[in-house]
Amino acid sequence: MYKYYHKRYKQRITRDTVIALFVAIFFIFIALVTIQTQKAQITVLALIILIFAIVYYYLVYEPLSIWKKVLNTPFPDSWRKILNENVKFYTTLPEDEKDYFEKRIQYFLETKKITGVDTEIDDKIKIFIAVSAILPVFAFPDFEYDNINEILVYPNSFDEEYNTGDREKILGMVGNGAMNRMMILSKPDILNAFSGKRTVHNVALHEFVHLIDKEDGAIDGIPEILIDKAFVLPWMRELKIAESKIKRHKSDIDPYALTNNSEFLAVASEYFFMSPVKFKKKHPELYKYFSKIYRRKLKSDKSNY
Repeated sequence: MYKYYHKRYKQRITRDTVIALFVAIFFIFIALVTIQTQKAQITVLALIILIFAIVYYYLVYEPLSIWKKVLNTPFPDSWRKILNENVKFYTTLPEDEKDYFEKRIQYFLETKKITGVDTEIDDKIKIFIAVSAILPVFAFPDFEYDNINEILVYPNSFDEEYNTGDREKILGMVGNGAMNRMMILSKPDILNAFSGKRTVHNVALHEFVHLIDKEDGAIDGIPEILIDKAFVLPWMRELKIAESKIKRHKSDIDPYALTNNSEFLAVASEYFFMSPVKFKKKHPELYKYFSKIYRRKLKSDKSNY
């Protein structure tokens, strides 16, 4: 795994450096040709070099340095214990994929801030959030949730004004406006997803699927970042068939999926990852589509994955 990521990021740093240098040289050429005075040329050149250095640091050097840190930091035994005791997906992975899963968790926690709002945050909460983020993109090593910086964990559900309480209805949401690049989650519902009880719900995974859906610029139930364009129309047809079954009470998928296509994707993704055996049995055609979207299939009908 270390060699894989080291090679991958070495290629990335070479590629991005070449692109950045090409862009910088282009602007330098334009500046030299169009600007007449030597003093102005020097000022513009200095500005271009400064911009190049800033872009290079944030887009090339910083991600590479974080991965180097992660790859050289052993996965804590206490974290591994949490995974073994609570995450069936992890326990059924081969050893090399377990190592890969652990490194993805470490990188996520190194690059995303998790903050408790009037509640304590422990390693279990952090691991559960990271696991929920990695599950849908496990087969996509380059996906890093660039559209979020921080996850706020509330002590309970909340309303549209972010007021929390036992009677509020919102369990999770991706923030906008002043809360842009943030996610808000209900702590009890994070824990419930990994409580060992049979459930098809995982509020954190639900919200991360929204972020995946949003990556292509439109929250429309079509995660184009994960699927080929030729697959879009067949997927939309299957989605409409599944929605029709829900309306006719011929499906056990949560009716909240009928809100819009984006919610259908998120709700059904929860089901697919949290109870794949049941999902495959109840929704075989839909299961085939989700297997293609997330590039993940059951290894047998007796275990989750």
